Amino acid sequence: MTQPEIEKGYLDYRVAYLMITAYILAAVFGLIITAFFTFHLWLIRNQYTTIEFCEKRGSDEQFKQKSPYNLGLLRNYQNILGSNPLHWWNPFYCEVPKGKGLYFEIRDDLKEKMIEDLRQE
Repeated sequence: MTQPEIEKGYLDYRVAYLMITAYILAAVFGLIITAFFTFHLWLIRNQYTTIEFCEKRGSDEQFKQKSPYNLGLLRNYQNILGSNPLHWWNPFYCEVPKGKGLYFEIRDDLKEKMIEDLRQE
């Protein structure tokens, strides 16, 4: 568009269509990404994986109540994102998790129950 066309209040309908379409697509994608991000923050908060959430939400009563790996809000985020909250937004910072991704810490009440069960055997 040239300067005189803007001064006249003229706007090409093709440009307007593209602007509106881009705005609608950006809004829809923004909502989808926000919902996805919020869901995964909830998963971290409750210490679930996506597979655990999908497969066990209808079958295991004890698991529905509380994940065996739920260590509390701060410790859950530290297990996933690292011990230093200043590095949580840095995608290039990588901290090796405890257990190196093969072994995971469980709740304290379950540890006590396991120890008690082992003593009884």
